[in-house]
Parts: sequence; structure tokens; C-alpha cells
Amino acid sequence: MDPVDGFYQELDSEQLLKRHGPELRADAREVLAANPEARVAGLITLPDSSEAEAVRRMLAAGTGQDFPAGKLLLGIMPRSAVEALLASRCSNVEWREEAGQAQQMLPVVVSTKDGFRFGFFSLDR
Repeated sequence: MDPVDGFYQELDSEQLLKRHGPELRADAREVLAANPEARVAGLITLPDSSEAEAVRRMLAAGTGQDFPAGKLLLGIMPRSAVEALLASRCSNVEWREEAGQAQQMLPVVVSTKDGFRFGFFSLDR
């Protein structure tokens, strides 16, 4: 891959995190208010991501709706779906809680054409 292409994907990822992070944080707070024991993560999948087709299939299976190719996909999902990826790629562990502790941090995974980027948003009010 061209290093310039990777540079722009990283910039795009940062912009996506800035633009959609607050919305994902608000969605996560709603889920956690209804179910404080839940563990959630945010997901932003670019249309040209190698993961896009699998994410569309997963969403379709879970919702019964079609998700057309070529669209940005974003939303909240069970953290267990991305926990192994977070554990293997993120040296910080601020997204993990102690047993019985409420979720304090929302990890957000951005899936791009060349890999993954990560953002972390405090769930404190």
C-alpha cells in the first residue's frame, strides 16, 4: 500500500472519530442506562474496508434489514465482538473494568481499507 494512502486513511479515521464519537457515546449511555451490566463498543466501518461485507452480514442477521454496500456503517455493538481485537492491538487497558465496575470508557473501532484505528471516549457525564 502507498504510504500516502495510509496517511489519508488515518486522517479520515480521526475525523470520523471526532464526528461520530459523541453520537456513539450518547448511544452507549442509553444502552448502559437500560442495562448497566452490558459491555459495549462503537464500530465505524468504511465502505471500502475489508470488514465491510462481514459487518453488513452481521447487521442484517441481527436486525433483519439489508445494509447496502457503499455506505458508512456505524453503531454500538456488544464489546465481546471486538474485545480480542482491542486486547491484541491496544496497549492501554483503560477500556477494561474491574469485576462489578460500571463501564467507564467506550472503545470505538474504525475499520479502514488498510486495517483498524481505535478511539476511546469517556462515558462519564
